[in-house]
Amino acid sequence: MAWGQAGARGIDDLVRRIADNDAKLTSLTILRQRRFTHDDVASLVRAMAANTNLTELYASSHPLAPHTAALLADMLAASRSLRSLCVGDSSLGDDGVAALARGIASSSSLTRLDLCNKGLGVRGAQALAGALTAAASLSHLILNSNPQLGDDGLRALCGEAADSSADGADGAASGVGGGPPPPPPPPAACWAGLRVLEVQGCGVGAAGVRALAASPGSCGRLEVVRLDGNPLGPEGGQVLTELLRAATRLRELHLRGTELQDQGGEALAAGLAPATAGASASGSASSGGVSGVDGSAAAACSPSLSSGGSSSLPLVYLDVADCGLGHRSMVALRGAFAAGARLQVLCLAENPGLADADVAALGTALAAGRLEATQAEAEATSAPLAHLDVSGTGAGPEAVAALSEAVGLRHLSLVGCPLGAAGAAALAASLSQPAGEEAAVAAEATCGRGPRRWGALRELCVSGTGLTGEGLAALFGALGAGGAPVLQSLEVGANPGNQEDSFEGLLDTLRAARPGLAVYWRSGDDPAPGER
Repeated sequence: MAWGQAGARGIDDLVRRIADNDAKLTSLTILRQRRFTHDDVASLVRAMAANTNLTELYASSHPLAPHTAALLADMLAASRSLRSLCVGDSSLGDDGVAALARGIASSSSLTRLDLCNKGLGVRGAQALAGALTAAASLSHLILNSNPQLGDDGLRALCGEAADSSADGADGAASGVGGGPPPPPPPPAACWAGLRVLEVQGCGVGAAGVRALAASPGSCGRLEVVRLDGNPLGPEGGQVLTELLRAATRLRELHLRGTELQDQGGEALAAGLAPATAGASASGSASSGGVSGVDGSAAAACSPSLSSGGSSSLPLVYLDVADCGLGHRSMVALRGAFAAGARLQVLCLAENPGLADADVAALGTALAAGRLEATQAEAEATSAPLAHLDVSGTGAGPEAVAALSEAVGLRHLSLVGCPLGAAGAAALAASLSQPAGEEAAVAAEATCGRGPRRWGALRELCVSGTGLTGEGLAALFGALGAGGAPVLQSLEVGANPGNQEDSFEGLLDTLRAARPGLAVYWRSGDDPAPGER
């Protein structure tokens, strides 16, 4: 990546390299110390006409007028190599985005567009909506930190007018009084290639997400959605369930800090359970279902809507950190796992309303969920939950004991949890004990492993959990004796025991017994596994 020489004036040297089609110049970031005026942009665009090597262009710290953005649109339309673009600052605004949209629609190579903090609002979103229907190559769109976008902006991005609900109601009323019925709405537009949508910190609420869920052409092909930092509120839980049913290819959903609270978390968790695809498709096509659009249009934009049979959600990654979840959310989450939810990564961090007993009950459910399956059934299903983060919750001794028997768990983060002496003792004991008889059978069936607790664990994070020297001695001793046999990484920083005189000796003993285990307790202390 060429960053440009700090303090230099103009970009003439960079333009020459672009014009020469420098094979080493594949990624270019133009820092704010560089001049980037309209004339400079024009020179860059002319140089790009014959360039086949530059794939990434970043100039996000420079203001761009709409007529300058139009030059970059011409470049996008002509380039066959540029795959990633991030230009303009917060002054770009709707007019600048609209100017870029023409080139976005015409590009055959652009796969990633970053419009983070560009002053984007409803008009800009409308322009983008049109471009997305034509931009088959564009798979990743970043709209983060555009607070003016809001619900109306997300509606516009989905091809829906901001006041469409009110218009529809008025039109229906006018048709009852003898006048002609209103014309049917135009068919929903399909986003041609979008797979990843980031709309973090954009002032989007439940209404905006509902618009996304109601547009199968917008969400039907999405695989990753990031809504972190938006005020979805408790009503957002049910709306997110609608999104899960409509976004039939969604694998990752990021909801950190969306203010769901326990009510919203409960509704969302309940929606993680598998449903019948035939019923879902029927609801969408016949009764309007979530989308309220023509069933054939929905099937065209999201082909999986028309399939029948079992409909296990493809979702494997869910981040609901810092959402205000509590006991009701955890009860519903346990039910979802019991019903066959396929989550492999679950982040519940920074939800202080989750008690030790809540996390323990989840651990019990994760173990029990595999006990009823035969080996053939286990092989036919997806992997069990592999990554669990309950940092900053009330997880303690009960949770540790229960999670030790969760089959297939590879990563567990307990950072900041109140383990203390009791938690350390429970952790050491679980590392020293074989699994229960039923859990051993499940482990053998699903993972081919023997009857040992923490049999699949590779990463354990217990930093800041109140472990004293005595607790660390018990933990290190159990690990040195063979507990968690495939563990590769252990984080124990910010614990009071790290400051005790005995710690260095305990650490040396553990490293001698487990040379393949990286122990992190201060910055830069131990390299990553495989790098030593």
